Amino acid sequence: MKTYLIGFMGSGKTFWAKKLSEKLSLGYFDIDEEIEQSSELKINDIFSHYGEKHFRNLESKLLLNSSFDGIIATGGGIIELSQNRKFLKNNITIWINPDWEIIYNRIKKSDRPLVKQLSEHELHLLWEKRKPLYKECASYVISHDIENGLERILSQYLDF
Repeated sequence: MKTYLIGFMGSGKTFWAKKLSEKLSLGYFDIDEEIEQSSELKINDIFSHYGEKHFRNLESKLLLNSSFDGIIATGGGIIELSQNRKFLKNNITIWINPDWEIIYNRIKKSDRPLVKQLSEHELHLLWEKRKPLYKECASYVISHDIENGLERILSQYLDF
């Protein structure tokens, strides 16, 4: 079984993927971590040397060609490419969608490429722009009480 977690940077995709994989004894896969390992470059270096478009293509290849089962944390911009949205719509995809204030407090001091490049206002506009794309892909949306929401959704597919 594959379950994809989507959402804006700082929404908690990696945290919840790890937690759920442990709790449910499922595999865990993080697309951003795999890109860093396979390219032997940090995401910031990929952005600065090759650009965001190159990173999005690497991200897409991993998403569309991975045979990994379990809980899969995607990157915040995975929904930017139409082929990724089409793929995610055909799978169990959970949009983790905390309030903007929570997201911004988590990312404002990070060294993420887009956080370094964009103002708070521009990041907020990017979040607003992406929300319809996340919604388009999501089988489920969790905005509050994320842990109980994730467990409730996954209990439909697993016997735990």
